[in-house]
Amino acid sequence: MPINLDLIGHKSEKIKTNITEDKVRDYLNAINSENIIYMDEGVAPPIFNVVQEINILEEIWKMPELHGSIEEMEQNVLMLVHGEQSMIFNRLLKFNEDVYSQAFVDSIVQKGSNYILKLIVVHTDTEGSEIAKSVWTLFIRAAESDIPRDNKPKKPAKKLEKPKLQPEEPINESLFSIDEDVTYRYSKASNDFNPIHIDEETAKKAGLSGIIVHGLCTMAMTMEELMKNNLSSDPSRIKSISLRFSSPVYPGDSLKVKTFKNEEINKLNFEVENQSNIKVIKNGSLIISD
Repeated sequence: MPINLDLIGHKSEKIKTNITEDKVRDYLNAINSENIIYMDEGVAPPIFNVVQEINILEEIWKMPELHGSIEEMEQNVLMLVHGEQSMIFNRLLKFNEDVYSQAFVDSIVQKGSNYILKLIVVHTDTEGSEIAKSVWTLFIRAAESDIPRDNKPKKPAKKLEKPKLQPEEPINESLFSIDEDVTYRYSKASNDFNPIHIDEETAKKAGLSGIIVHGLCTMAMTMEELMKNNLSSDPSRIKSISLRFSSPVYPGDSLKVKTFKNEEINKLNFEVENQSNIKVIKNGSLIISD
């Protein structure tokens, strides 16, 4: 499954997109947003940038020359995991404006038999000013048959238990539910038709127990909760966000968002856990304006 390191620095074409009210409305419906600010002020939610990103990025991670062959590409894409996401927002997208989006391969790092692929997308307006930037960290897992016997994980030695620290108390928390049909709605609204989100058989081939929810869908819903709990539902106050997707989310799950104080005045930390107290989002960080 070797990945072609020569493609570091590869850039996509710059794609022009018009931000339509209908498309924004579809996205808001997909994530169950009830925030009236978007329609009242004619703006898209901060994370709506991803709708412009997915097709550009998919063209990159599906390039046969990145993987060596079409067959290798198909296997690697099946084992692709969205591990981390960070986004910077200079302002919100406005209805009816044209946006220009371009992606490039920032880095490719081999870690054991796996690879870490970091892709960056920059969005600019008609005058070339940067509106937003996204950093996608993707993990390409090696298939079991591709891992040399000596490199296969060994049972870790038993460690002495460390005293458990008292968990930090959140400043607030809230619950939200994942609809059973959310992956189909979100696929259409976001242009992300990865079959592990809409096809049971493909999801199981990828080593999952069934269809999983798009990481960015969980992220979008989490951001709505964070805004409601901490920012009076004002999306313009979010300047950047970063997080790690730590465990799959499944249709029907119930999730809890916890917000924590940070030493920095304009920064909040957060995490998300499911009904089994498994953290599905870790290391969440939100930079906000006053």
